[in-house]
Amino acid sequence: MAFVASKKRERRAPEPVGRGSPIIPSAALESWYRKQLNGMVASMIKEYKETITGEIKSEQGQRFYATDAIFADAFSGVLKSLQQRWGRIFEGFAAKLAPEYVEKVDGQATSATLNSLSVAGVKAPIATYNAGVANTLKASVEYNHTLITGLAADIHEQVHSAVMLSLTSPNPEEQGTNGIKAALKKAGIDSEKRVDLIVRDQTSKIYSALSDERMEQNGCTEFEWAHSSAGKVPRHTHVEKDGQIFKLNDPRLWEGPKGDQGPPGWAINCRCRKIPIFR
Repeated sequence: MAFVASKKRERRAPEPVGRGSPIIPSAALESWYRKQLNGMVASMIKEYKETITGEIKSEQGQRFYATDAIFADAFSGVLKSLQQRWGRIFEGFAAKLAPEYVEKVDGQATSATLNSLSVAGVKAPIATYNAGVANTLKASVEYNHTLITGLAADIHEQVHSAVMLSLTSPNPEEQGTNGIKAALKKAGIDSEKRVDLIVRDQTSKIYSALSDERMEQNGCTEFEWAHSSAGKVPRHTHVEKDGQIFKLNDPRLWEGPKGDQGPPGWAINCRCRKIPIFR
């Protein structure tokens, strides 16, 4: 049978007439937030270490390590006091830092987005504070408050477990003062990793949400996906999206593996960029 060409013609999407610059989260802002969090975490771990070491060297502590005295009774009050003290400190710290951080992200993200829209050809792009922006900022402050206070809770739980294990664990590396010291060191390393993830993830997510709002306010409803090759193992779904054009509310952004879903910069550790497009 002879081939018959289809009479149906696919209509190609028009080429972009305006293309902005990639909207990139501020590295300086990430560095500032990371410094604030790491500084407070270091202070907490330092006091835990000094206080616990002091208890171990005390007369009661020496008796425990020389005999089989009940360790939990000797240290439970100390640990509870530390937990309450640093819980209050982190609560106050979060109440101040979270809104300050989100305000800084708002300023940087708005500036980056408006600059990108100017590159795309928008004359005097605007930034208004509507309900959508207000909701994004409010939710971001509340979530970062929770993340900050969660750091203190995680550190305390890790140290508390180590103290208990120093008495009961059959593993020599977890026993006695050496086990506690090792746990405090590990708590510091783990906290730094946790802080780094919080900083990168939150800055990227808030940038993504606010850039959507600012683009829409200026009549820009589409963007080009620019894949980042910064990761050691790139997401193949993001590689496939590179160069494609999406609507801001495109349902395709939420297809595929759950950990890959969302616009550029939304998935954890995603460094992809959004480029505003007019066509």
